[in-house]
Amino acid sequence: MVSFNELILRRYYSPLMTLFLLLLNGLYGYIFMPDSSTTPQQYRELGAALAFPLISGLCFFFLPVLSRKAQASILQSARLTGSSMRHAAVYAQHACRVPRLSFRFAAIAGSVVAISYMVLEVQLYDSQIDLSVNLKRIPLIIQAIYFWVALIFLITSLVRFTALLTRFATRDLRIELFHIEELVPLADAVLWNTISISAALALSPIFWLGRTVPALDISLVVVVLASTLYMLFFPIFKVRRIVSRRKQLALGRIRDALKSATHSDELLKRRLTDSPERLEEINNLVGVREEITRTKEWPISLPVGIRVVLVVLIPPISWIGASLVDWIVLQLVS
Repeated sequence: MVSFNELILRRYYSPLMTLFLLLLNGLYGYIFMPDSSTTPQQYRELGAALAFPLISGLCFFFLPVLSRKAQASILQSARLTGSSMRHAAVYAQHACRVPRLSFRFAAIAGSVVAISYMVLEVQLYDSQIDLSVNLKRIPLIIQAIYFWVALIFLITSLVRFTALLTRFATRDLRIELFHIEELVPLADAVLWNTISISAALALSPIFWLGRTVPALDISLVVVVLASTLYMLFFPIFKVRRIVSRRKQLALGRIRDALKSATHSDELLKRRLTDSPERLEEINNLVGVREEITRTKEWPISLPVGIRVVLVVLIPPISWIGASLVDWIVLQLVS
């Protein structure tokens, strides 16, 4: 018997559930073509009927993908850097279990957040409308809880993935100054984590079709985007800090060696060119110092860096595009 938290990680679950919820909302009349008589509340329900299935479907779709990417990143980074494959296999097993470990917390926290939000926005029960209308909104209320569970499920899993990658990178990954490109698989995992949250937030303007964006929604989206992006890049920041520290230590040792080679008592008594061996040693130290100085500190290649920037820009670009589309639709309707 397959448990629910295992079922939602199957490949077919996300598209089938998304299609089912969209069809259900269409049958209940939540999805329709607006016209000049459409009220703000109807616009709100239309946006919710589209956004709840699509965004929650994206969240559940990305979870198994992120798990596989994290496992592949850990194993590939360990292999390229010559780190312990036994330790890497243990981290990969932990990455495989992350979604299952995150589900219970997501179910509880998502339900609490969804109900609290609907109470604040007077969407759980509105005493100013008929009881039959309130009862008709029950499918959307259930989907709202489902949406928040899915979103917090994704964010909680991302937090666990990030903590796992950070711990692996700082404790068990062999980081060398002249082989920083071997850490690119780690950056690739961070890129996929960023893609998942950016894709989910890029669809958030669907909630605001035909109406003014609520202040609570703006604050929620900004906080989630900023905090999540900062958190996702923690492994990169940690690796960069380690590389920078080792780089400074290496430069310090070379500086001390150069000082010792050029200010020894023997050299003070004669010219530097009179000692070919010492001159060659100094040239070698200078060459190594220049090579270390040119060494990259960020474990991100240029193509990956460009993709990260583009992915981060997806939400604001989608919001601008959605505003233009919304304005055009309103002009056509009016």
